[in-house]
Amino acid sequence: MRRLLVGFTTLTLAMMPSLVAAALPPSRLCGPETRVVPVAGESEVFRISAPTGEGTARSAPAQPAAKAQTGQIVTIFARAFNFDADNDVNGTERDTVIVAPGTTIRFQLAAGVHTVTNGFDSGDPTAEQVFSYLLDTAHPVWDTTLTVPTQFDYFCYFHEPVMGGTIIVRQNADVPGGVPSGRATFSRLPAPNPARGAVDFAITLPRSASVRLEVLDLAGRRQRTLQSGSLTGGEHAFRWDGRTDRGGSVSSGRYQIRFTADGVTQTRAITMLR
Repeated sequence: MRRLLVGFTTLTLAMMPSLVAAALPPSRLCGPETRVVPVAGESEVFRISAPTGEGTARSAPAQPAAKAQTGQIVTIFARAFNFDADNDVNGTERDTVIVAPGTTIRFQLAAGVHTVTNGFDSGDPTAEQVFSYLLDTAHPVWDTTLTVPTQFDYFCYFHEPVMGGTIIVRQNADVPGGVPSGRATFSRLPAPNPARGAVDFAITLPRSASVRLEVLDLAGRRQRTLQSGSLTGGEHAFRWDGRTDRGGSVSSGRYQIRFTADGVTQTRAITMLR
């Protein structure tokens, strides 16, 4: 069991409160294989075992935060099979939200039962290390106020890999393509994610720099080099068509786009579905 930074720890769905069981038909939303079991001796902490991974989650606070620090609240709805930050009822698979420091992000239950867990998915070594909350009809809202520039992924244990998203906090959130913090970074995360074809993303450079962009498999083997050479400062858009340097299509699975420039190395995980 992972050691969680905020004190999370976590035993079948039938053992949970009837309110949760009523909101979550196992055959439709989470599957009969999913187990959500209270942890003995831990108040409102649950151990989650899903076909794709295992983890823990704490019930979200019964009441949301009284107000955002800046008065701004951005709501992300937890729908049946996706997190919806842009009110796209057809369901964007992974929404990216860009906000200014001081914004409160409100995760609001719309259907089913879900977790809101930091990390790209259960295979992410950082999963649960910051937060992992269970949203049900008794605990339908979780607020978090983000005060400093940062970037992180989040997902639902029940519905990975398709149910997740990304939040970017940056000073100039209202300036498309702006330089967020004086350092090289991803300014637009790979999307769609998961993908069946091409993946689009962008990077931002505070100044001219030598840039290397590579697609790696989970074993660290290079599949494609997207950029190797100097680029000017500013935002640069890229597309990966899902092919290797030799022209063949990659197989289904997890990959990473590794970005190195100006003394910074960042990676972003993507899932290809074939």
